Amino acid sequence: MARLIDLTGQRFGCWRVVAVHPERSHDKHIRWFCHCDCGAERAVIGRDLRNGKSTGCGCSRRMDLVGQRFGRWKVVALHPQRRGYQTCWLCRCDCGTERVVLGFVLRQGESTSCGCARHEKLLKRLTTHGLSKSRPYSCWENMMQRCFNLDNPSYPYYGGREPPEIPITVVEYYRDFSNWYADIGYQLHDKHLSQDRIDNNRGYEPGNCQAATAAEQVVNRRSPKRKMRRA
Repeated sequence: MARLIDLTGQRFGCWRVVAVHPERSHDKHIRWFCHCDCGAERAVIGRDLRNGKSTGCGCSRRMDLVGQRFGRWKVVALHPQRRGYQTCWLCRCDCGTERVVLGFVLRQGESTSCGCARHEKLLKRLTTHGLSKSRPYSCWENMMQRCFNLDNPSYPYYGGREPPEIPITVVEYYRDFSNWYADIGYQLHDKHLSQDRIDNNRGYEPGNCQAATAAEQVVNRRSPKRKMRRA
């Protein structure tokens, strides 16, 4: 019977040995549970690992993704970064956005774009309901821009507020226009009302947003910072 040589944690090419396998091969050789860099898992005979007969699941011969398309992603290059044992790829979306995406995420269809497709579907749905050009939708989009768009002139006073101040953000629930519209947005068809945060140190969230007149908002306005004079 083969003597056990502990290979746990060792690397053999693309294989990383995870643990000894409970079942031996048909000829009684010890097998090891191995994880390939591409994400594949397999039981491999220890002898084949040590003598270099098995160095991976075979992905190194077939897993070049450069030039391939996955939805709106086009793979540009292999990225030097790894996340654990996973291979990363530099991808370019049809909209021009570039991002590093895990290989198995691409192959399994878990990522097909930078998110622009989801945004376009939302716009299409809103257009169907006639709201994409409405005043409430414009208010919602402005809210998202000043909290998440670094190039927005108002970002430093919202999403980019620096410590000790707390950044103003939009809770996940309100990032869906339909949820925000159902709670408060429908009131903003009235041009005399606009969105206001009750507590200026909290973000856009249920219970902290209201439709208010300009006069009501003046009372609740945050005091601007004073500029320091140069000596």
